[in-house]
This record gives sequence, C-alpha cells and structure tokens, in this order.
Amino acid sequence: MSDAVLIVNEIASQREELARALDAEGFKVTESSSASDAVRDIWENQFLVVFISTPMSGTDPKKLSTQLRQMAPEIETILHGKTDERSKLVRKAKDIRDGVAA
Repeated sequence: MSDAVLIVNEIASQREELARALDAEGFKVTESSSASDAVRDIWENQFLVVFISTPMSGTDPKKLSTQLRQMAPEIETILHGKTDERSKLVRKAKDIRDGVAA
C-alpha cells in the first residue's frame, strides 16, 4: 500500500504522463478515467495518494476528493490542473510516502 497511487483523469495522455513519472520513482500506479472508476478502484485497492484532475466533466473534483477520503480516510487526495508541473506532483507523492509531508 505504501507506494500505491491512483490517478483520476479523463484525458489518457495526461494520465499516462503522470503515471510514467510516478512509476519512475517506484510508485505502483492505477489509472482511472472517471469518478465512478475511481470509486471502484478505492473499494478494490489501498492507496497512499489519489491525484484528481480538474476539471472533470460531470463531476465536481472537490466532491470526489471528499467522497474518496470518506471511503478511505488514510489516503491523501491532491487536486491538480493541466498546468501543474508533473515534477512537483511527483515530489508531493514522494514527500507523503517518505513522511515528510501529509
């Protein structure tokens, strides 16, 4: 569990870019293309961090973040937009994994 992350993003190319960067740092990455897939993934797996892209069509990312935290209070959710640098997102995940930030 300590290295598992979930990426929720409707745009496959953005999801895959972040997944590659996280994978290179040793994270086990699961990708979800919708809020409903993310909810299913939370039920089926344990994650350290969930990255939620903003915006998402038909879904309020903040509400999804709250819902996922209610389902699994131990996870950290990070909302991010397409202008956020991948390196900063990866650093946040590494800091959470290493106990530097929560």
